[in-house]
Amino acid sequence: MLNQVILRDAREGDVEKIAALMTDLSYPTTVAEMQARMEPILIHPDYKTILAVYNDEIVGMAGLVKGNYYEKNGKYLRVLAFVVKQTVRNLGIGKILIKACEDYAVEKGLNTVIINSGNRDDRKVAHAFYQKMGYVIRSSGFVKQV
Repeated sequence: MLNQVILRDAREGDVEKIAALMTDLSYPTTVAEMQARMEPILIHPDYKTILAVYNDEIVGMAGLVKGNYYEKNGKYLRVLAFVVKQTVRNLGIGKILIKACEDYAVEKGLNTVIINSGNRDDRKVAHAFYQKMGYVIRSSGFVKQV
C-alpha cells in the first residue's frame, strides 16, 4: 500500500479535490472559495501544499508555511492544514504525509515542525496520531474575529 501513494505539489487543477478535503476536515468549502484561497498560496514562495494521491485520486493534503521565530533563533515549518480523506484513513497515508512535511523542513533548513489542530472532540483522534508520530502538545492558540 505505501508504495502506491504518490506525493506531489498542488496545482491549479486540484482546487476541486482540495475543497472536498477541507470539507472532510470539517471546514465546508466551495470550489470557488478554495480557488480564491489557493490563488495566492500557489504563488507564495513560503507556502507549499503537498498532495497524497492513491489509486489516481487525491486523498490527502498538507498545507505548509515557512516561518521565522520572534522569540528565538531559527526557522520553522507550520502545518496549517492536514487531512486524509475519511474513506482511506488508517492506511498509512497520514504517516507518509507527515514524513514528507518533516523531510521538506530538513531540506529547507528548518529546525522545527509545528502542527495546528483544533481543541475539539472531533480532533482527538488526530491529536493521538500526532503524538504517536512524536509531536508533543506545547501551547494553546486563541482566536477572535474582528
